[in-house]
Amino acid sequence: MPHSPHTGVSILMPAHQLETTISDNIDRVVAVVRDWELPEIIVIDDGSTDDTRGFADKAAAGSSVVTVVGYDVNRGKGGALKEGFAHATGKTIVFLDADLDLPPEQLPAFLDTFRESDVDVLVGAKRSAMVPGRYPALRRILSLTFAAVNRILFRLPVRETQTGLKVFRRAALEDTLPRLETNRYAFDLELLARIRKAGGSMTEAPVSLSPGSSGGLSLTTLWEMGRDTLRIWFRSFSW
Repeated sequence: MPHSPHTGVSILMPAHQLETTISDNIDRVVAVVRDWELPEIIVIDDGSTDDTRGFADKAAAGSSVVTVVGYDVNRGKGGALKEGFAHATGKTIVFLDADLDLPPEQLPAFLDTFRESDVDVLVGAKRSAMVPGRYPALRRILSLTFAAVNRILFRLPVRETQTGLKVFRRAALEDTLPRLETNRYAFDLELLARIRKAGGSMTEAPVSLSPGSSGGLSLTTLWEMGRDTLRIWFRSFSW
């Protein structure tokens, strides 16, 4: 059965240090939205020190649906998505990491699920793709642990918060993005927790990973995620 057309969708692609792949990745997303009505692809160069911006600008020059924005100093994924949202006009907003660890070809089906679910947020769940041989065992254990802690602390109805593919009703972001205090690794968690606290609805749906996606995490990243998670939890009592 063919996927239904999608209208007024803005895809935000935060990018950092992707000069070798960003052009091809933009082309892949453009191919996906070719038959959509009024699509937007907004690529945000998050303070890259390589030529990510230059290659993105060249790719954008060949498509009327691509806009490239950016800034000089790295702000983190949250800062990039805030910047991208300021340029978006769609009623449906997609977060899609520009490294395309999550293939964009699954977007039509994912958006179909979003519409059918009638929720404010649809979160990609990559559990079925995190199988032995594809994802390091330690990374799978940490992901499951992080999910369990977040369900206890924030009572979210989704088990994954960090997956780089999510869809939102525009109104859900308009009400929450300006209030976010976290810009880096736990940005997604604070965003979902605030939307939930405000009465927003959300669910999750399976997504696939690109071949070669490993999901490695440094000790520094793990420390920052743990620290920021506790900070968000303490602050949540005053929301």
